Amino acid sequence: MSKIAVGAHGTIIKPDGKILITKRTAHDDYMPGCWDLPGGGVEFGEDVEAALIREFKEEVNLTIEDVKPVFVYTDLSKIEDWEVQMVQIVFVASKYSGSIELDLNEHDEYAWIDPVDLPKYECMPFLKAWGNHSHKK
Repeated sequence: MSKIAVGAHGTIIKPDGKILITKRTAHDDYMPGCWDLPGGGVEFGEDVEAALIREFKEEVNLTIEDVKPVFVYTDLSKIEDWEVQMVQIVFVASKYSGSIELDLNEHDEYAWIDPVDLPKYECMPFLKAWGNHSHKK
């Protein structure tokens, strides 16, 4: 069996150019310990930007605004008996409010890093691809 799933992930770029990344917990069943961006699956019928805003609030307790898509990544995965085509859309938010409080069921660390340092981190495939793509320009 096969299906398509859409994920919305995002980051914030601070005035100094640093971006927010989060680290998946060691007990996560998918890519534990990898660095990631806040976000997750888009539910059926849900607006992609609304999904991102919801996931950001759930995972890091920040309210984001003025989100813009900057990268799309697709890969195939095998999950149980399903072959899944994952479409990951990466957004950048230009405004945010609140203070970071991690949902420790999903992420146990966060960092503000210079995007050129992404190769130093063990990242989710879409994050690694975005980092490679964004620095070729």
